[in-house]
Amino acid sequence: MSRFSHALERLAGLALAVSAAGLFLMTLTIGWQVFGRKVLNASPAWSESLALLLMLYFVLLAAAAGVREGFHLRFRLLDQVLPERLAYLLAKFVDVLVGTFGVLMVVNGLALADFTSTHLIPTLPVSRSVAYWPFVVSGALIVLFSIEHFLSRPSKAPET
Repeated sequence: MSRFSHALERLAGLALAVSAAGLFLMTLTIGWQVFGRKVLNASPAWSESLALLLMLYFVLLAAAAGVREGFHLRFRLLDQVLPERLAYLLAKFVDVLVGTFGVLMVVNGLALADFTSTHLIPTLPVSRSVAYWPFVVSGALIVLFSIEHFLSRPSKAPET
C-alpha cells in the first residue's frame, strides 16, 4: 500500500470516528431534549438545533468515507454487461465525476460559509456558517478519495 493510500485510509478512519462521536453526541442531545420535555416540562431550546448540526457533520463525514470504500450509489449492472475496456473507461469516468462533485461541494460550501458567517443560529451562540463547513471538509475528502481511486486503477485499459 502506498503512503498516499495509507494516509487516506487513516483519514477515512478518522472521519468515521468523528462521525460516530457525532452520532453519539446527537443521541445524548435528543435524550436530554426528551428528558427535558417529559420530566422537567421544559424542553431546552438549543437541543434541536444542535442535533441537526451534529447530524450534518456525521452524515457528510460518513458519506465521504463511504466514497473511499466504494459504498456510494452506482449501477453495478452496467459494469457487468459492458466489454472490459468500456467498463474500465466507465470506472475512470465515474472517478472523475465523483471528484468533480467533491470539488463543487468544497466551492459551494465555502461560498455558503462565507455568506452566512455573520448570521447566528438563533438557539445556539454560533455562526450559521458552522453548518456549511462539513460540506467543505466532506467535499475535500471526496476529492482525495476519488483521486486515489483514479490512480489505483491500472494505467492502461485492458485490450479487447
